[in-house]
Amino acid sequence: MGSHPESKDSLPAPVTPAGRDALEAILTRPARTVVALDFDGTLAPIVPDPDRARAHPDAVPALAALAPKVSSVAVVTGRPAGVAVRHGG
Repeated sequence: MGSHPESKDSLPAPVTPAGRDALEAILTRPARTVVALDFDGTLAPIVPDPDRARAHPDAVPALAALAPKVSSVAVVTGRPAGVAVRHGG
């Protein structure tokens, strides 16, 4: 893999050829990378009442730090945008 400033050793090792190819593409071409994450169950824990779901406190700072390093960061949700923003913090 080409060199880049972050250590690959701290990343989970992909177990499939497709996973290895995807990680290689992300690491060597971050400006062409889109990171899309689901809100419920990924950024926020699953809770019995979906209206009470809130993003993990570290989620927004982590996404804000990631955003300038890739092409786009997207949060995928079925919620209206305003609700997602309020619940996401």
